[in-house]
Amino acid sequence: MHGVWSNDVAKFARKAQLSQDQNAFGLWRNAFTTQLTADGVSLINSAHPLIQGGTTSNLVSGALTSSTLNLGIIALRTQVDQNNVIQGGVPSILLVPPELFKTALEVTESALVSDTANNALNVYRSAYGIQVWTSPWMGAAAGGSATAWFLLSRDHSAIRVVRQGIETALRDWRYSNNRTYLYQGNFREEVYAPDYCGIVAALGT
Repeated sequence: MHGVWSNDVAKFARKAQLSQDQNAFGLWRNAFTTQLTADGVSLINSAHPLIQGGTTSNLVSGALTSSTLNLGIIALRTQVDQNNVIQGGVPSILLVPPELFKTALEVTESALVSDTANNALNVYRSAYGIQVWTSPWMGAAAGGSATAWFLLSRDHSAIRVVRQGIETALRDWRYSNNRTYLYQGNFREEVYAPDYCGIVAALGT
């Protein structure tokens, strides 16, 4: 009656989607700490070991500005893989928490450079076509960071494996002791990054 059933189903579907996103963005919340790659260190790290010795870094410094974004672009373009071969990654996605969404759009979409008064052309607007993506599951409210930002190439190494999409089931009230329906669902998926290539990031502090 009164749309209760349809509203409950809609809310269930929404919460299922939120659960998927919360799980998926755990990779980025933990990228500086417990989210490891195949080389045994965190996804974002200043000392990824190379096969022939030595290390490389995909950690850059500074809060998100036009200048630090340029440092990130340079780091991505000159990034080497574990065989010490430059990969030449092209920046495609700027991934930020909600707290940085406004700043990210100003840095990438303004006609002029956003954080200076010299009226210089904002090259990020046309040269790369960087897309700004955000998620509430990256920010401080979700246990992430309000300042960290990630720059990803088109062929970044983060992978989302869906083993089973959302499946739902309804138990009829006739199979209940108290004449109630039971509506439930589940999904199975995993998110990981086997390699650091195609990703650079900063804690933003």
